[in-house]
Amino acid sequence: MEKVPIIIIGGIPGVGKTSISGYLARQLNINIVLSGDYIREIIRPFFPEDHVINFSVYETWKKYGENNEENVINGFLNQGEIINKATNATVKRAISNGEPIIIETLYFIPDQLKDILKETVPLYIYISDYETHVKRLNEREKFTHSGSPGIRLSSNLPNYRKVMDESIRQCYSYGIKIFNNLEYDETRDKILSFVKETLHYDIE
Repeated sequence: MEKVPIIIIGGIPGVGKTSISGYLARQLNINIVLSGDYIREIIRPFFPEDHVINFSVYETWKKYGENNEENVINGFLNQGEIINKATNATVKRAISNGEPIIIETLYFIPDQLKDILKETVPLYIYISDYETHVKRLNEREKFTHSGSPGIRLSSNLPNYRKVMDESIRQCYSYGIKIFNNLEYDETRDKILSFVKETLHYDIE
């Protein structure tokens, strides 16, 4: 292998980040999987309650005015700027230690991660069909998020998809691989093959 296996998986809720991260970890014998949600929760206590970091992504617009695309994206980028400082530091530590790691994160903002992109395997997952995305969100508590009912997230999906569009726009700018997860098993296998090829694993 040419680099330490460090994989960063981006995507908004419901696209399969958690499931696919776990699958990759098992297949590639990677013992550390981190969630951007937990990085955010570690950071939040260090900021005032009314700081943008303490808002849900789909409500960050409240810090800037009306509920529109510009304000939703501003909130996302401003949250991400804080969280991705921690993500960058985590990746640099993993590289220094030679520790394989997978990070799955909503805050996949290539402009804020550009210093580590070449040292990692970055990829982005989305679901192009809106109704399929709603269905996956409403089902996810059966599989990976038993305490997080999807109905709350699916009701705010329009704002999440504004964030998704911004991440995808930046992915195109950086040439980052994007996967449309309409068929889970097929997408999962494509991602595994992509990661193995990128890291020069022997592909069976």
